[in-house]
Amino acid sequence: MATDANGFVLTGADAGEGAAKRGRYATSCPGIYAVGDVRAGSVKRVASGVGEGSVVISDVWRHLNP
Repeated sequence: MATDANGFVLTGADAGEGAAKRGRYATSCPGIYAVGDVRAGSVKRVASGVGEGSVVISDVWRHLNP
């Protein structure tokens, strides 16, 4: 899985063209999504992580039910 210089997980366009097509929280590994504090560029706040988790579930659903 692609990470930045600080070890945070890259998602969306930062993780590559394939990830960008799969969604804002998609990682460089198909089917794996990152939200909250582990994600590069996140604001490192609990409420943001919760919100990202609720948003990404639609991408997970699309991945599991193509």
